[in-house]
Amino acid sequence: MGNTTTSKSPDAPHSTGRRQFLKSLFSLGGVYQVAQPAQAIAVKPNFFWADLKTGQVGFPTGMSMTPGLPGSLMKLIAACAISEDHLLSPETTFDCTGSVTVNHKTYHCQKPHGRLDLIHAIGMSCNVYFAQAAESISPNLFLQHAKAFLLNEPACGRASGPFPEKAEGLPQSYVLGLNDTFKPHALQLLRMAALIGSAGDIPLLHSAESPPDSPQRTHLQLSSGTWKILQQGMIIASQNGTAKNLDPENKLHIAAKTGTAPHGNTFQSWVVGFFPYDKPRYSFCLRASSGTSQESAVPQAHKFLLASDWPT
Repeated sequence: MGNTTTSKSPDAPHSTGRRQFLKSLFSLGGVYQVAQPAQAIAVKPNFFWADLKTGQVGFPTGMSMTPGLPGSLMKLIAACAISEDHLLSPETTFDCTGSVTVNHKTYHCQKPHGRLDLIHAIGMSCNVYFAQAAESISPNLFLQHAKAFLLNEPACGRASGPFPEKAEGLPQSYVLGLNDTFKPHALQLLRMAALIGSAGDIPLLHSAESPPDSPQRTHLQLSSGTWKILQQGMIIASQNGTAKNLDPENKLHIAAKTGTAPHGNTFQSWVVGFFPYDKPRYSFCLRASSGTSQESAVPQAHKFLLASDWPT
């Protein structure tokens, strides 16, 4: 399993232009007026982004974090466990006919995916594949890999969401992100996407208002093959999988992963990612408080991502 470490790095100056960009970005969604925090009115803040060169994170001042079930985002952690611990060959396939019963519980996909290997199962977010692959992943092993991605640690000065002290329940509940004891928040998931996009080497993420005393970097050591699986799966998701409507004209060259989970009588959903996928500069996370990823998270993220010219 990989190890996550934090180290100091050469200084990087904070850009006034980037602060102005943060203000303009959030004014698009009516989330917060960052320039006037004392007069700001919160209106479902849900879009977060990070500059992978400086570590600066864009999110509204004074905002509280709402953790939630991560849903299919956790298939990325499961894929990491499968590859790093050699539980299955990445070329191993499962045939998705639309549903499968494992341990007397039936798991469904929105449509039959046919026969998929690990990379394409990430892209299609195939529940049938991962429900069966989860049989090879113990809950304890899953949580070890979740810790490697710092999903039990604070992010950008915000306390961690709930993380289990010990594993309880079926492995599928963790792999499909449906275990009530494990509820990360958006900034933790933003950091996860940043680590994947940058192959485990990112600046310490921080808000523009609270830069670290000294520049630091976060490192997660995994095999090059594992990083490729995670990255390629997310590229497939954006091109013809569950996130294909995020950037249909491929303007930003986004790699992404979606997730949907129960939330009361409805659903909550997520989409995380990084771009451009050939040389990642930004990561992002959007949490929609209601609706599936196809109904809510992806369309909302599309509006934020395509509404601005991202600095290069």
